[in-house]
Amino acid sequence: MPIRKNIKLAKKYGAKIRYFKDLPKTHQYALIQYMVVNGAAWDVSDDLANSFEECHKIRGKFPYEKEKAILKKGICKSLSFYIEKYGNWKFGMVDIPTKVMIKAVMQEKDVKKDFESWSDYHQWYKDSGYVKHPRKNRWPSILSSFDDEVMEDGWHRFHCYAGRGDKTIPCIYYPDNCEPKKKVA
Repeated sequence: MPIRKNIKLAKKYGAKIRYFKDLPKTHQYALIQYMVVNGAAWDVSDDLANSFEECHKIRGKFPYEKEKAILKKGICKSLSFYIEKYGNWKFGMVDIPTKVMIKAVMQEKDVKKDFESWSDYHQWYKDSGYVKHPRKNRWPSILSSFDDEVMEDGWHRFHCYAGRGDKTIPCIYYPDNCEPKKKVA
C-alpha cells in the first residue's frame, strides 16, 4: 500500500506516533470533538450525552458560544471514558510550518480553481465567519486520510492560526492501522 501524501508531509516535519492516552490533552479533546461531537465514529460517554441534551434544550435561546462551552465541558469531563475505551489507538502528531500548510491547502482542486491567492481565500473564509482560538493550548487540525484534501477537520483552527501569523500548525493524523489489533479467540 502506498504511503498517503499527508503522512509523508507529517513525517517530513518530525511526526511522532502516540497512543491516544499519551497525546496532549489538546489533541485528545480535538479527536473527541471530531469523532463524537461532529461524527459518530466513537461511542458517546454519559457526560457528553448529557451535554448534547443540555445543548438541545437551549438551542436558539442563547448564542452559539454557550453551546460550545457546554460541549467543551462535556468533552473534558469525558476524557477518562475515552482514554479507557480508545487509549490504545495510535495517532500521529506533528507541528507543520504554517507556510507549508498554506501551500498544501492552495493546491486543493476547489481552492486552486476558485482563488488566485492565499489572501483571497483566507479573506473569503474569514468573511464566512470563523471562531477565534486561543494562542495557548492550541487544538490541532486533523490531516485527511485522503489524498485529495489536506485536512478532515480543524479548518477554523487552521485559518485562525495562519491568519494571526503562528509559525506552525499543530496537526494529528491517522497512521495506517491506528486501531489496536483485536484478539482472536
